Amino acid sequence: MCGIVGHYSRDGAPLAPGTLVDLIECVRHRGPDDSTFWQHGRYAFGHRRLAIIDLAAGRQPMASADGAIVITFNGEIYNYPELREELVRSGHAFRTSSDTEVLINGYRQWGRDLLPKLRGMFAFAIADRSQQQLLLARDRFGEKPLMYLDDEDGTTFASELTPLSRIARRRELDPIALGHYLTLNYVPADATMFAGVKRLPPASWRLYSADGKIEQGMYWSPPAAGTTRAIDMATAVRELDALLDRAAQLTLRSDVPVGIFLSSGIDSSLVARAAARAGTVTRAFSLGFAEQSHDEVPGARQTAAQLGIPITEVTLTASALERFVDLVAHADDPLADSSALAVWTLAEETAKHVKVVLAGDGGDELFGGYLTYPATLWHASLTSRLPRFVKRALAAGSEWLPTGHGKVTPSYKLMRYLRAMPLPAGEAHFSWNGTWLPHQAAALLHDGPAREAAIGALQFMAARHRLGQAPSLAELQRADLSDYLVNDILVKSDRMSMAHGLEVRAPFLDADLAEFALALPDQLKAGRSGPGKRVLRALAEKTYGVNLAGARKQGFSIPVHEWLRGPARPLVDDLLSPASLEAVPVLDGPAIARVTAQHLSGQRAYGWELWGLMVLVAWHRQQIQGTAHRPIRAAALPQPIEI
Repeated sequence: MCGIVGHYSRDGAPLAPGTLVDLIECVRHRGPDDSTFWQHGRYAFGHRRLAIIDLAAGRQPMASADGAIVITFNGEIYNYPELREELVRSGHAFRTSSDTEVLINGYRQWGRDLLPKLRGMFAFAIADRSQQQLLLARDRFGEKPLMYLDDEDGTTFASELTPLSRIARRRELDPIALGHYLTLNYVPADATMFAGVKRLPPASWRLYSADGKIEQGMYWSPPAAGTTRAIDMATAVRELDALLDRAAQLTLRSDVPVGIFLSSGIDSSLVARAAARAGTVTRAFSLGFAEQSHDEVPGARQTAAQLGIPITEVTLTASALERFVDLVAHADDPLADSSALAVWTLAEETAKHVKVVLAGDGGDELFGGYLTYPATLWHASLTSRLPRFVKRALAAGSEWLPTGHGKVTPSYKLMRYLRAMPLPAGEAHFSWNGTWLPHQAAALLHDGPAREAAIGALQFMAARHRLGQAPSLAELQRADLSDYLVNDILVKSDRMSMAHGLEVRAPFLDADLAEFALALPDQLKAGRSGPGKRVLRALAEKTYGVNLAGARKQGFSIPVHEWLRGPARPLVDDLLSPASLEAVPVLDGPAIARVTAQHLSGQRAYGWELWGLMVLVAWHRQQIQGTAHRPIRAAALPQPIEI
């Protein structure tokens, strides 16, 4: 796991002296073990290393023996030993035992056909000096980030946004991205909030040539929604068990100790079981809350004891709010998911003990675990039968429902469900994990493109994923894999962990396991009634019994409603003050002041919505107004690598 940056000059002019060093320093938190760069002609590559594989000889940027191929690479290729054996049989020689050199020789052997052979999480850039081309590539599910900024001179790429915002000629907010963000809680598709900066989509490659030609394509896509197997529960459980064991064995490949993030939930408990059977996981790490309604440590403690894994317990308190500005800086694009604070706190302590952890990311999307799935399926059934005036009346009445206290109360869920009744099911689906409804978000913006984007945000998402009036479970899962997982869950996992130099690996996102899950029939995953992740629950029951297997779904959320009225009030007063809001011209300050007052008085529960606005304002200060929070120079500067 590392941080990468680089530049490709279309006319061959080298990057200005010192600029590459500044860009590398923007991602130094991602790689505390080494800092290096290579620059020649039109190419400039930088690398910050978190040493996991081949600690002594895996330095980057790395070149082929003849220097014709140079790579800078972030991530891990789990099946690199098997690929290495295949390449040796084909006549390739190796000077290291690193997965990086496997990528170099694999590219020489197969070209872009290397990409579907890779099992792992990765983002890399390859300089093909013989062809004077630059290839960018990203893993299947977007576990590792890769962003780029194209201009008339060429392209600049990086693991995170900050290096690109530093080099950009214009520092402007993307109004379309803003409108979508206010409704969805994240920026969807390949856009970012910073105008001009794009994300390379998952399972994609992008090729730059010296003549200015740019090509882009995909090397993998999820199986089509109608592709399902005829399989019974018993057979599915046996196959799942074997696949998860194999995925755990692959993701445990490391030259340093590996731990695990463990909650009281099914996903991380099953990953822990598979890792414990492999015999190489060293310790579990679990996050608790002072608020009992949010605390999952007791369940995690019981699981760890049953598996014989030592556990370190970390408690999140309101004092973590002191790191809010740091969190926003490391989140890169504004990320309104307040549980990022929980992941930040857990990762900060975990990084003191290990460099690598496994986690349960991807289980909900692949096996139908989110409560949003039955909500959307019920919505599709009900809305086709209810008159329009009834749906509007239910939505209007939802505003007056008491939302209660604690961790996502039933009354809060009901309010969120009813308010979306007038929407088509394909649009309502994206409102469950979102914040403001389109008309609410639009009311917080002045007239212009951002307001129009907010009004059409849910329509945009439904059209992007081709969701109609009655979407199937398979269609909903694929939509979430393409956007919510990539642009919220995995962003949160990557940025909050790498802020502390910690690598997070997700066994559920193994290619074979993921394709198995997506091909399962709906009755083995979820439906309108009963719990989701049915096949996972069946497997969990074999090991842990009915208590864990039958537990209700819990989110990894913080008590945001209460905190904004209490210990986070100074942040609210600062970031949502009239002066702060005026600095973001597109925002309607008086309208935001009204909803803020409604929340603080207890009249409404707008905690998650206001958190997103606070993140936006803090991000705008750092990236657009130019008061970047992270320093850009360290005592030890990057060292050149001769190729």
